[in-house]
Amino acid sequence: MYLHIKSIIAPLLGVLYPKRCVACDKVLLKIEKEIGFCATCSSKVKLVGPVACMKCGTPISDDRAEFCRNCVCTTRTFIQNKAIYQYTGDMKAAMYRFKYGNRRCYAKTFARHGLYYYGDWIKKNGIEAIVPVPMYKYKEKRRGYNQAAVFARALSEISGIPMADKIVQRDKDTEAMKQLNAIKRKKNLLKAFSLQKNDVQFKKVLLVDDIYTTGTTMDEVAKVLKQGGMEQVYGMSICIGEMQ
Repeated sequence: MYLHIKSIIAPLLGVLYPKRCVACDKVLLKIEKEIGFCATCSSKVKLVGPVACMKCGTPISDDRAEFCRNCVCTTRTFIQNKAIYQYTGDMKAAMYRFKYGNRRCYAKTFARHGLYYYGDWIKKNGIEAIVPVPMYKYKEKRRGYNQAAVFARALSEISGIPMADKIVQRDKDTEAMKQLNAIKRKKNLLKAFSLQKNDVQFKKVLLVDDIYTTGTTMDEVAKVLKQGGMEQVYGMSICIGEMQ
């Protein structure tokens, strides 16, 4: 009976709430739905690609260079970060809708693409759990969700790797990072995160976030995770800054 009702309701929901292109928000054709992007945006959206910093994952123009300018002079706590898309063009609008417009459905597209490009990397590194960068609890309550956790859950469902969203929490509501310099970013995040529990004793985790900028947030959370006994912290972000 349930399956019969579901088979009737599903097509109706498809008419009332059609799937839209993640980038431009236009209604997708049937053949485009699995990709998540319309034909036009599929050719415009910039993936990070193989020529990227071996530490933070930022696209770099010199294919002979191993690290971007920031990572050359910065010590990272996480081992390596991978990013799916460059934060440019329509992806900026897409991320705004994902974060503030309740487009949580985008997470499935992001997770499919993330696993397609980096599934072997995840498997090779023996990732045991997916940990989302936490949001301050009152801020999350106002917004209704933590976009990093939504992405982590979608990635967990597709990969089969458990999500561990209770290990670390955010203890204070920090300022918006994009307007701060490197020194102020670190000061802004000082004692912003704390370890809650690691009952299962994961040793290798994937820390995920929506947008990677300077890596300060990922570093600070990675420090807390390592203090809690996790030996290797890798990262994955949906978007990252444009090519250096």
